[in-house]
Amino acid sequence: MWDAFIEYRLYPTYIFELIAAISGIFYLYSKKEPVKTDYLIVFTINLIFLIDLFGATYSVYNYVYDYAYIEFIKETPFRTHFWIYNTLTLLTGSLFTIYFLMQTHSRKLKKSIGALVAIYIISSIVHFFTNEVFFLTTSAYVYIFGAFLICISIAAYYLQLLRTDRILNFRRELPLYISVGLIIYQLGITPLFIFQRYIVESDDFEAVYGWTVDLGNFFLYSVFAFGFIKMILEMGMSRSSI
Repeated sequence: MWDAFIEYRLYPTYIFELIAAISGIFYLYSKKEPVKTDYLIVFTINLIFLIDLFGATYSVYNYVYDYAYIEFIKETPFRTHFWIYNTLTLLTGSLFTIYFLMQTHSRKLKKSIGALVAIYIISSIVHFFTNEVFFLTTSAYVYIFGAFLICISIAAYYLQLLRTDRILNFRRELPLYISVGLIIYQLGITPLFIFQRYIVESDDFEAVYGWTVDLGNFFLYSVFAFGFIKMILEMGMSRSSI
């Protein structure tokens, strides 16, 4: 089974996700008084790692062992792995948006974007089951809507940053590092979801798609890990200067 992970270049992504997840845990332990947003972002990144790894293992196991010991799943919609990744996409789109929403103090922005998050969750669930995409394919609607919410919530965070003296200590802003990783990732990956229908028609596009997603993941989780490590070092320097 592990040969399949190597053959399809699955393992590098999970190594980077694991590094980011562990870095986040060390960040929480290093911070004297973690706030809710700290717990939320670390929880989100660890959740991504666990669900993503489960999805890959589930898919590879069923492919290699043909549903051995879980044959009953073979005759159900859960035989595919798409339901796992569609769920993950919905969760991450919502959680990252909420994370940046918690960074702003504007009630209007919180209400407006919060309402969009509620619409996103409800409409995505309806979309999953009325279009039967939940078990059959990756939902471009859920991904693109989620990417849009993440981007506007990051814009709200940047606006908050510019309006307060937090901008003076931007190097100590963990959300800034998280936002940079997400913004660049979304700009690189979202267009692929818009044109993903061409994947089955073009081998060249499939190759570009695979490598771009891999590079995007490496970049995203490297930036997350860098942000956590940077904050740990900043906290260490602050304590030593006291």
